[in-house]
Amino acid sequence: MKGRLTSSIAVACMAGTVPAAAADCPIERAIYAEPEAKIEIRFQASGENSPVSHRFLLVAPSGKMTVEGHVMFEPEIERPVAMVMHNCPEGDVTGADLAACTVWTGIIYASDEATGHVELLPSEDADAPDSLILPGFGPAVSRSVLGKDLDVVPWDVFELKECAQ
Repeated sequence: MKGRLTSSIAVACMAGTVPAAAADCPIERAIYAEPEAKIEIRFQASGENSPVSHRFLLVAPSGKMTVEGHVMFEPEIERPVAMVMHNCPEGDVTGADLAACTVWTGIIYASDEATGHVELLPSEDADAPDSLILPGFGPAVSRSVLGKDLDVVPWDVFELKECAQ
């Protein structure tokens, strides 16, 4: 994996298609890609007065999957907790209803390539981190209804691909 990643960076540099620098991209416009399954996380602005700190779409190649996700700051554990949900019912729902449509729940970590530091996901308007770590994401997707439509199970690390306009 490491050798293939280094080769990919070298090829991108030679082709002149280097991804946007994190400092040039606020996180709410960042697009991250998981290199094995080619799944993307596309962040979006959460909107004013929203209890959600981040919104994102999870998009698989060839339109096989597009699901919504969000991140909320959990005060009890003082961490940003993300949820990826698929076909959740609208309106008044129970905890059991939400549990049935939740594909993955967990803390999203941000990684800085230059320093190697791993931090919590930054707030909106902050620079997009170089990569995201979603612990247990791949196994959760493979066990879900979404996993049956994928040719390759995703890993837990997503790298900054580009900045949406």
